[in-house]
Amino acid sequence: MRQVNRKARPQVEPPFAIEATRWNLLLGVALLALVVRLVYVWQISQAPFFSLRIGDADAYHQWALRIAGGDWFGEGAFYQAPLYPYFLAVVYSVVGDGAAMVRLVQALIGTASCTLLAAAGIALHGPRGALAGILLAIYPAAIFLDGLLEKTTLVSFFTVALLYLLSARPARLSEFIAGSVLGLLSLTRENALLLGLPALAWLVLRDRPATAGDDVSGRARWLTAAAFVGGCALVLFPVGARNYAASGEFHLTTSQFGPNFYIGNHAGATGLYDPLVPGHASVADERVDATRLAEQASGRTLTPGEVSSYWTARALEFIRAQPAAWVGQLARKTALTFNAVEIADTESQEVYAEWSSLLRVLAPFSFAIVLCLAAFGVCMTANAWRRMWFLYAIVLTYALSMIVFYVFARYRFPLVPGLILLAAGGFAVWREKAVQPMRRWALAGVGAAALLAYLPLENSRADRVAHYVNVANALLKEPGKWNDAETFYDRALNESPRSPAAHFGVATLMRLRNRSQDAIPHFRIAVDGWPDNADLRLNYAQALTEVGQHPAALDELNAAASLRVADPTAYYMAGQVLLTAGRLEEAKQKFERALELSPESREIRSGLQRANELIGKQ
Repeated sequence: MRQVNRKARPQVEPPFAIEATRWNLLLGVALLALVVRLVYVWQISQAPFFSLRIGDADAYHQWALRIAGGDWFGEGAFYQAPLYPYFLAVVYSVVGDGAAMVRLVQALIGTASCTLLAAAGIALHGPRGALAGILLAIYPAAIFLDGLLEKTTLVSFFTVALLYLLSARPARLSEFIAGSVLGLLSLTRENALLLGLPALAWLVLRDRPATAGDDVSGRARWLTAAAFVGGCALVLFPVGARNYAASGEFHLTTSQFGPNFYIGNHAGATGLYDPLVPGHASVADERVDATRLAEQASGRTLTPGEVSSYWTARALEFIRAQPAAWVGQLARKTALTFNAVEIADTESQEVYAEWSSLLRVLAPFSFAIVLCLAAFGVCMTANAWRRMWFLYAIVLTYALSMIVFYVFARYRFPLVPGLILLAAGGFAVWREKAVQPMRRWALAGVGAAALLAYLPLENSRADRVAHYVNVANALLKEPGKWNDAETFYDRALNESPRSPAAHFGVATLMRLRNRSQDAIPHFRIAVDGWPDNADLRLNYAQALTEVGQHPAALDELNAAASLRVADPTAYYMAGQVLLTAGRLEEAKQKFERALELSPESREIRSGLQRANELIGKQ
């Protein structure tokens, strides 16, 4: 009888076993991500700024409080992406508005992001693709950003959800959901709307199993496109309609394109965020400054759309006039996009790491490592490009959408999930014989990525200084925390002895302590660094007035008035100084000018009346 070699039979793993393995992997990733994030939140809870809301975080908080209080519609066209404050309003309504609770809720969302990325990795690369979720779970920038009181945790979740839906098996409902997710992502990061182009191309062009009555080359593709676009429109068009009802202009998301485009594209642009007015880095200041400067140049009141168009025209004028300089800026922004340094805007990862040993231990796992691993993955999976090209397109499209504007670590973060998926693909096929010839190319790709990532373009000192000053400024508003504020100002000055922001803060603290004479040297240094900051000059003038240096105070007020020609404040303050100095006719002129700018002000009328009374007694 013929012998049968039972060992030669292929061993097929039962479907339920495959599914069990998948769920076990996802559960493991979820537990790892959750534990890491909870430990991080516990560690930073000891930081003196744990409960502070700084910069955008404070703007979102105040907005969310208004929404939770019943003002769901708001006023005017949205200037900031609106989804996060509405999310916060729901959180506040359910669990309260404490900073700790918000950070814990976001830790759960971050955990979901890691789990979804693991699921996307498994869909693309098999069980070993779960490595993608593990990498995101321990990526220090992801941990840091999930713990910030701002919108990046939602950006991360919707980015990963979109990648998962594009990676999974095609289904009409998933295409509609993918469009909806893109819409939600665009309401947290407006430039992400451009991801609709590669996403739609992938959904339409990828192979789809034919169903009864479907023509893969025709009808099915149109249905796919309709489902995706319909899902996106369902989310975005109500926002556009709301903007139209509130402002008379249709803005699909927000009205801030023009100022942002100008900030990244003008003579002297650095590729980073440089506010329109030095020292005015908050979103509230940016919106006011953008409108005020545009209206001042135009000589009339402008709508949000007209303000945006004004700044867009300014940027395009620069591009036309200095194309070589603009190309140089694009090259620098491209290099910054793929650089190892995490460029902060308000809060620095390095400062948080001072209170978190977890962040310090994981710090070597930087963006540079992620980029190198992604280059490795691209080379190792080159022969599988047909099922991977949507990842290349997503990463490149988002990078270009950011390079057009300016670079921040949290703006750059949506690149990370896609890069991690590419990296996981390389590890998934590493042992396969078919890809062994690609190892040399992979090493070359890693080397090229490392050269790009480690170009010495920026250092993190400026970010630390900005964070120290921001913390100190916030503590300055807290009763009984002036000593803590002074400590952070000192840290900033140790890092950057000529920092205008730090010296402005110290000078403000000195005045609050009734030490105006000690404040004046700090004001002088701040004005040297920020000569175009009207608020700084007004405060400097007040300090000079308090110590009796009236001529110097008037010089500062005249400078402030030239910076804000439509603001009555400097004219009113100058009138008060001139009254004190006995220069009554000049004081009267200043009060009259201030009253022209603000006819309803009782304070200005009172000053003018006082000047007239004194003149009458002469």
